[in-house]
Amino acid sequence: MSRPRTRRAAAGPRRRNRWVVRALLVVAGIGGLTVFARIEHTEPRILPTALFVGAVVAIAGMLSDSGDADPADWSVPGEYAVTPAGQDSGLAGNARLIENHLSAREVDPLLRARLGRMTDDRLSRLGWSRADPEVNRRLGPTLIAVLDGPPRSLKVAEVEECIRRIEELTP
Repeated sequence: MSRPRTRRAAAGPRRRNRWVVRALLVVAGIGGLTVFARIEHTEPRILPTALFVGAVVAIAGMLSDSGDADPADWSVPGEYAVTPAGQDSGLAGNARLIENHLSAREVDPLLRARLGRMTDDRLSRLGWSRADPEVNRRLGPTLIAVLDGPPRSLKVAEVEECIRRIEELTP
């Protein structure tokens, strides 16, 4: 009982035949152009002729090989989502900001500004002011240093500490 031929095995002889046909086309093209040059009483130049015929056959072969490929889909999607479906865009923006800050080569003041806005928003919802010493104690030294100090590169632990302190602000 014979085994069924796989697609690769079936494509093997056809692939070799394809190259044989292409080589024969190159030889026939060179021969044809040489005969034409002799009829016109000129001296044929074999190397440029071989390069020209080889290029034409190669291009035709590539077009032939790609002929059975699926056509490209150039349709424009109806909606373009910056964030995956179901993800909060504010959260995704904050995550991108933190990732950009951690991978930046230079000091990035954007994270410091975002932490300041988040702190001010939370304090205003609670009716508190940063001038209150109790609020500064709740914010902690790390968050105070980030908000009041010059912009600097923060480590992951410092970012986590700042976010935790902001989230823990409750009456």
